[in-house]
Amino acid sequence: MKKGTSLQGYVPLRRDPAHASEMVSQVLFGEQFRVLETRGDWHHISLDFDSYCGWVGTNAIHLFDAGDDEMTGPEDGYRMVTGPSVTLVEKGAKTSGKVILPAGAVLPGTSGKIVKICGREFELLSEDGIVIPGPHVDPEVIGMEWCSIPYLWGGRCGFGFDCSGLVQTLCRMTGIALPRDSRQQAEHGMTINFIHETRKGDLAFFENSEGEIAHVGMLMGGGMILHAYNSVRLDRFDQQGIFHGEKKAYTHKLRVVLSLIHISEPTRPY
Repeated sequence: MKKGTSLQGYVPLRRDPAHASEMVSQVLFGEQFRVLETRGDWHHISLDFDSYCGWVGTNAIHLFDAGDDEMTGPEDGYRMVTGPSVTLVEKGAKTSGKVILPAGAVLPGTSGKIVKICGREFELLSEDGIVIPGPHVDPEVIGMEWCSIPYLWGGRCGFGFDCSGLVQTLCRMTGIALPRDSRQQAEHGMTINFIHETRKGDLAFFENSEGEIAHVGMLMGGGMILHAYNSVRLDRFDQQGIFHGEKKAYTHKLRVVLSLIHISEPTRPY
């Protein structure tokens, strides 16, 4: 079986095998996937972390055989970029070898400026803005740094987020694994029936005019919610929904609030 990874900040994961096709998600630096099918210069893949499927172009990825220990990285864990971005420089590269990594990118290993992946060696210019995921990570501290990052359909990194990509990435940094789409995310966790029982890190889901889950955000302290709506932003939250600070109106109708405290991350989440 063929596997692969991205050595770019991110690679678009597309609905169909064409550059003009909709970007449904992204493969971030250091994330691994398995190849399901190949059509010419395109590969249909499934991401190891969340099993999300889509198409990536051959020129944007690096493939290797499953079981190749040199390619899979160390077994002692991984780190994530909290951002907004960090810089890697490939050692021995003929050109500049610089790679800009957005928030959400994955680095194999839990310490050190040297990053070895796919038989290549990179050096971090700084270890600032990088965390080892787990319950010790405060999503509010990280999320506040991301305010004003643009909304991007299919985005799940510091170069642009959609609502479910933002929540998935924040949860991953706190050691919680969630599916990619908001409707899938709403199937996990424990329902909270009263607003006064909510706490930081809970997820609030919102419905459209057809009664379908169409938006998600993460609750912060002080009755606020972090979500991606035109950009990553912080707004007031109550039992009705999200109250937009500039519009002075409710923009999203609340459907349900879920606690995720019982969900844990897989041990090998590349």
